[in-house]
Amino acid sequence: MLIRGEPGAGKSTLALTLLSTFRGKRILITSRVTGQEIEKDYPWLRTDVEGPVEIIESLASSSRVDAKSRAMEASSKLVLPAAGDSELEKLWLPDSLIEAFSRIGPGSPGMVVVDSWDALVEHFLGAAKADATRYPDREEIERLMLGLLGRGKAHLVLVVEREGPTQLDYLVDGVVACVVSSNENHLERWSHLKKMRGVRVNHAWYPYTLEGGRFLCIAPMPPEFRTRLERPQPEPDPKPGWIWPGSTDYATHFGRLQLGRTSLIEADPDVPVEAVRLLVSPLQSQVLTLNGRVLAILPPSLSPGDLWEAFQPIVSPEQFVSNVRLYAPSGLAPNARNYEMLDKVMVAGPATEAPPMATRMPEASKFLREGNAAGIPSLAVVWLSGLRAASAGAVAAYTPETFPGLVQRTLADSSTHIVMIGPPSDPLLHSLQAIASTRISMKTRSGRMFLYGIQPLTPPLVLAQSDIGAPYHLIRIV
Repeated sequence: MLIRGEPGAGKSTLALTLLSTFRGKRILITSRVTGQEIEKDYPWLRTDVEGPVEIIESLASSSRVDAKSRAMEASSKLVLPAAGDSELEKLWLPDSLIEAFSRIGPGSPGMVVVDSWDALVEHFLGAAKADATRYPDREEIERLMLGLLGRGKAHLVLVVEREGPTQLDYLVDGVVACVVSSNENHLERWSHLKKMRGVRVNHAWYPYTLEGGRFLCIAPMPPEFRTRLERPQPEPDPKPGWIWPGSTDYATHFGRLQLGRTSLIEADPDVPVEAVRLLVSPLQSQVLTLNGRVLAILPPSLSPGDLWEAFQPIVSPEQFVSNVRLYAPSGLAPNARNYEMLDKVMVAGPATEAPPMATRMPEASKFLREGNAAGIPSLAVVWLSGLRAASAGAVAAYTPETFPGLVQRTLADSSTHIVMIGPPSDPLLHSLQAIASTRISMKTRSGRMFLYGIQPLTPPLVLAQSDIGAPYHLIRIV
């Protein structure tokens, strides 16, 4: 395998991560730094899997090809190869590479990492460039190296610093490019699987992080994932006037939700609704576990039944009717499952249904005010696509000029936090940026859900499902 990329892209970390998890003989040839520096920078190499990694230093003191040629000429009377015998060809390889292969038995699995191959081979050739006809060139040495590799069960990982393709790209079985890019003024790291001989590549691009000095690739979100509310993670220290977000990862990067304020989730149109629900569901879960009130104005793609299905793991039907109100543009069909229960929590149906929106929407504000009077926190999760559907045909539709004032009046002296969700291009969402306490941008890229904290400013984060104990993980790209 070939690993290439610009300086600082994490090539060495990727190679050493592969080496640390290999089961068999593990050898590192380092041509840039000493073994002591390797052990200091990557202490986990000594503890993973089975035994320490053997380190061979191949620095400036190692012999070059011209010195090796003189030694071979001097010993030619002692060692004469038979006709057609290629056994002595491997002697043209750098000494550190020969030593590494010699430590791996012919029938034993092993992995050799060379970091970097460019530094090793260029030092080895050295002055040979002046008399190229007497010595093998770089391409010949690489062919000899891979030919020797094919005779055993060893795996070879070469870290290279050249950006463009070389002969090696055609000879090796795999090529991985480590790429550093900038998006939304944030540094991102992506690995590009350019070649994987014999392996089906479903996703060629993987974001990765170097958090903790390890290389962690981030898999795509499974397409079939669904959002269900889980019990929120425990609040470490209750803070009056604030809502614990139900997720330690959310609190670490974005903080808590201040009552009487609003948060914006600026989700690109191609971000799945389920991904946004995964992010906001712990907020709703936290409020409900405190016996607080939740108002949800759903997008057209969600039905009242979808919301009840998600809430079932943490609330009873009685608590759902008591503590939840919702508006769904899709309406509530008379033959819907749980119709009688869901009808009790509906603020309104589509604008064409009776009673009209104008007569039922005030019930939502009353519902939140009653919660405020009881001293319990309330949360409103508003999808602007649903809000627009709710106001369709109304005499006074929402406008960017009037919407901020309406939101501020709703939040005045209240114990409610409002989460507004919509595309960044929506004028209503844009009009709230000046009064928002939190702004989060969500984008989908190569099957991953990226989050960028605009206020507060955060590094790129990737939303990932988690195991039991956390509603999700936010993986920081470092």
